[in-house]
Amino acid sequence: MIQTYAIMAHNLPDQLALLIDRLLPQGTQDRVVLHLDSGCDLWKHQRARFASHASGRLTLVSNPTRVRWGHYTQISAQQRLLREALKQPFDYFHLTSGSDWPVRSPGQIAEEIASHGPRRPIFTDIWGEIQTERMDDWWFERRKLRFRGTPRLNENIERAQIRASWIFSRWFRQAGLKRSRYAGQTWMKGSEWFSAPHDVAQRLLADYERLLRSGRLACTQCADEHVAPSVFSRNFADRIEPARRYIDWSALGWHPKLLRAEDAEAILHSGAWFARKCDAGVDDFFLRLSS
Repeated sequence: MIQTYAIMAHNLPDQLALLIDRLLPQGTQDRVVLHLDSGCDLWKHQRARFASHASGRLTLVSNPTRVRWGHYTQISAQQRLLREALKQPFDYFHLTSGSDWPVRSPGQIAEEIASHGPRRPIFTDIWGEIQTERMDDWWFERRKLRFRGTPRLNENIERAQIRASWIFSRWFRQAGLKRSRYAGQTWMKGSEWFSAPHDVAQRLLADYERLLRSGRLACTQCADEHVAPSVFSRNFADRIEPARRYIDWSALGWHPKLLRAEDAEAILHSGAWFARKCDAGVDDFFLRLSS
């Protein structure tokens, strides 16, 4: 089995190098496709370091996008990763980030996938038809206007953008207008991190390109948590399995908890393939995890 690990990264260069080495052991045909945020130091000053990986099995996306949290540029980055990955043969595509860490070896992951036989599941977490306003309403603050050295003005501008979003969305609904939905059905919500077989990756890329080309993803919120889950749910519902990602949302914020040594036992007993989020500069316990 050939596995392609698609990594979205913007920081932690040394940890990223260790991650790539772990994903590309000798004796496999697995590959890494790497997207470095075009606005980050990794892309501006360190991309040659990663492009020349000793394995010869790493492909650096040559036309990366600048990724902004909650913005459709996250889907643009995934689109570039899928497009690059599909130039080479593979059986499974794993979308990960530079702050993920593999809890299982590539061989162990391949064995678990093979145990499902010809069904070829999609490993993803789908949470249902929730927070659909992110895709159905209009959100004008995703590209925030900023003026250097004027924090109070920037805060007021952001509030004005949010209020404009609410007012316009309310008028849009009252006028009886609706934004298009995926396959005419309610958008689904789920995790943006997934593992998918080749045929599903092809379908996802085609839908990403169609939606990006049409402009439908503009003025949306966190589209990355709705588009892929909708594609999976509406086309491959009978092939969905849990994502095999260990993510701790107990902090109740916009982002998952940063994992530490006290989480090691729970991670190992979770059956996850990957743990996120990890930062060796805070706690490098994950480098010694052994399943």
